[in-house]
Amino acid sequence: MNLEDTIYKRQSIRSYDDSPLDNQTLDEIRDFIDNAKELNPNIKWSYEILPTENISTMMRWKAPHYIAIFSEEKENYYQNVGFIFQQVDLFLQSKGIGTCWIGMGNPKNYENPDKDQKFIIIIAIGKPKGNLYREIDQFRRKSLDDISDKADEKLVPAQFAPSASNTQPWYFTHNDDGSYDLYRVKLGRLRNRFYKKWNKIDTGIALAHLYVANKDSFRFFIKDNPKELKDCFYAGSFEI
Repeated sequence: MNLEDTIYKRQSIRSYDDSPLDNQTLDEIRDFIDNAKELNPNIKWSYEILPTENISTMMRWKAPHYIAIFSEEKENYYQNVGFIFQQVDLFLQSKGIGTCWIGMGNPKNYENPDKDQKFIIIIAIGKPKGNLYREIDQFRRKSLDDISDKADEKLVPAQFAPSASNTQPWYFTHNDDGSYDLYRVKLGRLRNRFYKKWNKIDTGIALAHLYVANKDSFRFFIKDNPKELKDCFYAGSFEI
């Protein structure tokens, strides 16, 4: 299964076989990560694949491995992480490996050697127990009319993107030149305080789906003076 097809099959896995992935598979994962497309190539980032004993998480379940992700703090760095590692998520699931983004967790007994980079998030990975994929009618997603100023089939890959607690915080507007503006929807004071960090990552995840479906034409850029949208934060612009 290719990465684009995986968009419409993937699901977050929360039940894993205890057996670790073999070294060849782990090397293939590292190779893919090292060659993934970046949203902002000016941001330094890194990762480490850690065993379960090196991870602290509030989840009741465990995975044999976790990808701990780090980044320096620059413009749209959370979004950059989401963009890069959702490509990784799709790659892993296309190879039959389960994944789950975890906001409530962090590495333990491990320090990133680059002190300019801070810990961002972890992704659980491993062999799934039970079904890895789901049918398209099992997705709970907002309609295209709810996530855009007009229904546009080109935005379907973003419509199927995962997000923190399924908040789906993205909204798209169309420009006269054929480009799009992406906004992050404000969730209210309390919810925004909790989800703000994760929803920034989520916008990168949605962009990753659009990139995977439009590799030859995708281009991301940030406007100096974007149009303001009520109850939304500007999160970038793109062509597909």
